[in-house]
Amino acid sequence: MIRYILSSVVTFTILLFCTPGVRAQFTEPVDSSQSQVLPSPGKSGRYFIPDIPSKWLKWSEFDGKAFSFKIGFAPIVDYTWNGQDNESREQVGDQESKIDLRSGRVTFSGKFKFSNPLKYFLSVEYKGFDRSPEDPIFGVTDLYLSIYLNKFMGSVTAGKIKETFVYEMVGDAANLPNTERILNPFFQSRSIGVKFANTFYEDRMTFAIGAFNDWFTKDISFEDNGTQFTARLTGLPVYDEKGKKYLHIGASSRYNQAAKGLLRYRGRNESNIGPFYVDTKDIPADHSWSVGLEALWNYRNFSLLSEYVQSWVSSYDHSNPTFNGFYFTGSWVISGEQRPYDKKVAYARRVMPTGGSGAWEIVARYSRLDLDDKQIRGGLLNKLYFGLNWWATQHWRVSLGYGLGTLDKLDLKGTTNTIITRIQWIY
Repeated sequence: MIRYILSSVVTFTILLFCTPGVRAQFTEPVDSSQSQVLPSPGKSGRYFIPDIPSKWLKWSEFDGKAFSFKIGFAPIVDYTWNGQDNESREQVGDQESKIDLRSGRVTFSGKFKFSNPLKYFLSVEYKGFDRSPEDPIFGVTDLYLSIYLNKFMGSVTAGKIKETFVYEMVGDAANLPNTERILNPFFQSRSIGVKFANTFYEDRMTFAIGAFNDWFTKDISFEDNGTQFTARLTGLPVYDEKGKKYLHIGASSRYNQAAKGLLRYRGRNESNIGPFYVDTKDIPADHSWSVGLEALWNYRNFSLLSEYVQSWVSSYDHSNPTFNGFYFTGSWVISGEQRPYDKKVAYARRVMPTGGSGAWEIVARYSRLDLDDKQIRGGLLNKLYFGLNWWATQHWRVSLGYGLGTLDKLDLKGTTNTIITRIQWIY
């Protein structure tokens, strides 16, 4: 039944893409990986760190009568140092310290200018924020078409896209104050499917729903792969001082059918080069149901961000275990800038410096993953993170962070100290 429903939705979406009769202002939310409005760099017009002159990149954009395109780039390079005690080595093995080309993303985006414009987006990258070290080196991260229907239905997007679940995942990780996500055990970053999204109440609220099943990219049938359904609802109960003061709240949900009758939750120590610190292994199950709560409060150059996710597993022989994770993040931009809020995607974007010396941001975060319940002993990970971000220009970011991870697993309590440095250039 689910297969026929999803197939009908995809067919309906394709027909909508091919039908030019829907006339409306094209306001489909901008993908979070794309550029934002750039402020002036101050009186001098220059930054301490020279950036690539915009005139050198004019070749990467075109806006014609029939279509437009823009090429974007996102190279990110890390160096991660790990220091472990004996208990940690016994739990997860020796963690090496090394340089990592964290991401080498190239994006292609634009519109086909029919009477109702059709938006397209493609990103290809070397590794990436959401690809495991054991996965192929190169891959297509995003590939979708999107069209605005009307003010009541909003936009419909089909292809390889992000699921509409968890604040950390909805936006681009390069915009986050911390360097890595923590709630990875509870979502799949990209899947093939369809989503509907819209804003309402004067752009003070958003909703997004989606259905996903990427069976044909795997050697597995539609039924055996399992289908995911996600939904996210957000609101801005406070938004004044021209966006310098706002309160964002949201709730999301994810229904995940087990692939081949198995579910698995696993997560790293906020590191791309390390193994999975918490891991439930395969759980014989029918499905899981997850609920997420999110809140972001911003007052000028101060912000607090927090999320909580709880997941219930309908298992066959493990008494229906429950897992959860959460984090609290505090940010202070010393130089006075703030993270601008994008109402279309219900997400705060990256800091854009206005002074020649760039913007400096201090970050503190506490996070926790609990994958222990009933007979499942996936581990309990607590993590402290302290970081300094230098948003050197409107494109360059340099970060230095220290993390202290404590893992309760295998009747041991292991500690990992991590120092991560990052250089990224986003265009």
